[in-house]
Amino acid sequence: MDRTSVSELEKINKSAVENGSDVTKENYYSKENNHIRRQAFIVLGTFLLTLSAGATAGFSAVLIPQLQHAKGHKKYSTEMVSWVAAISSLALLFGNMISGYLMDRLGRRSSQMLLSLFYIGGWITIAITTNIHLILVGRFITGLCQGWLGPLGPVFVGEISSPAYRGLFLASLSLSIAFGVFMSHLFGTLLHWSHASLLCGTFPLIGCIILYYAPESPAWFASKNQINKCIKSFQWYRGTSPSMKEELDKMILEHTKKVHKRSKIETLKTNISKPEFWKPLCIMLVFFAITQLSGINVFCAYTTEIMEVLLGSKTNTYAAMLGIDILRCVALLTACIMLRRLGRRPIAIFSGTFTSLSLIILSIYLYLVEANVIKQVTPVISLGLTAVYIVVSHIGIGPLPWNMVGEVFASETKGIGSGLSVMMTSVFFFGTVKTAPAMFKNIGHYGTYLFYGMSTLIGTIFLYFCLPETKGKTLLQIEERFRQEKKDNRNHLRFINLINL
Repeated sequence: MDRTSVSELEKINKSAVENGSDVTKENYYSKENNHIRRQAFIVLGTFLLTLSAGATAGFSAVLIPQLQHAKGHKKYSTEMVSWVAAISSLALLFGNMISGYLMDRLGRRSSQMLLSLFYIGGWITIAITTNIHLILVGRFITGLCQGWLGPLGPVFVGEISSPAYRGLFLASLSLSIAFGVFMSHLFGTLLHWSHASLLCGTFPLIGCIILYYAPESPAWFASKNQINKCIKSFQWYRGTSPSMKEELDKMILEHTKKVHKRSKIETLKTNISKPEFWKPLCIMLVFFAITQLSGINVFCAYTTEIMEVLLGSKTNTYAAMLGIDILRCVALLTACIMLRRLGRRPIAIFSGTFTSLSLIILSIYLYLVEANVIKQVTPVISLGLTAVYIVVSHIGIGPLPWNMVGEVFASETKGIGSGLSVMMTSVFFFGTVKTAPAMFKNIGHYGTYLFYGMSTLIGTIFLYFCLPETKGKTLLQIEERFRQEKKDNRNHLRFINLINL
């Protein structure tokens, strides 16, 4: 261990003694609760930004009907209306591209504050204009921010959270997406879209105010070799308990060794070839693809059309849409509780299995209706299968990739790793939503759901063999697990060679 590392550890030990040497058991638990409350409060800032991302996804459902039926305005073509819906999802990819660079360059907190300003600007642009082209500009800006926040939010929350509460906090981000969709639908139902847009703009505004008072992520300070700031930030978020101090010791030593040995470019090149980068990258790329190929966002984008098929008529389709929104929120709230108590891996396997089964059974049922084996759709059966699908998909494979993308990558490669992973979901998001109408037309709803069900089943088999458990583990322990796998494989090969000799 070099002198710099020793001196930094002495600072940590001194600080821990000053802050925690006279702490009784009762005071310890009181201080621990204070740190959990601090984490929860700062996570609320990211939660509100993510709420705006959900509002972006759901806003077109209330914006387009009002634009089409506004008095004194010309009717817009189907192509133009489709761009109002699709341009934000197109902008997601560009947001993903800049997210990793900015979170590493500016920091997690600072990048979120800059993002919130763009978000506010996008919502205001939509609110103050009736020009369709400026509305498209506003939609593009909000979509860009949605993609920008995709990898950034989970990384920040994962780095500031205690291992025991990290799953709960990360799951809350997925809940905020569903709640944001619901709130945008609610605002648009009760108010003119311009007023609804302004209300959606209050989410990133309040989130920015909360984040203004938050310290930067300690892991980011460590990656920049700003050790004093790293110590202060870590103790503000996590406290000075023995377990926290041990985690801080390891983080400081890990980053100090990396910073002193290599330049930034050399470090990046070296880490990309390491198993602790490419193994979690492959897992997350497949996991995000599974989420989109399960049809989750197709059901969000085409709820009205899907409900018409499942109900067998146009009656009560909007009521069914709001019911789906509420059910989605309840499922994600349940996921928050389950992730606090259960591991990521069993939830993923359970969710993937029953998501694929519900889709396949729904597909078979609709095919029997199409083939006149069953005379007509029975809403109790079709909606019941859909309800099962919504619940099981949003308990696991919906929120889990967003949780784990903030956990599985090493700090040095977290930006590029999370950015590439979320870019995958943006590509598949756009692809599935764009191709769904053609699939409905050419192979029918039953064929489309069969494709989604089989894709989810194949992906679940992959997760069964490759997905690691991260619950209750520190970020360094997760990184070490991927690194250790390579050593275990080498030892296995040596053992086989020894036997052959």
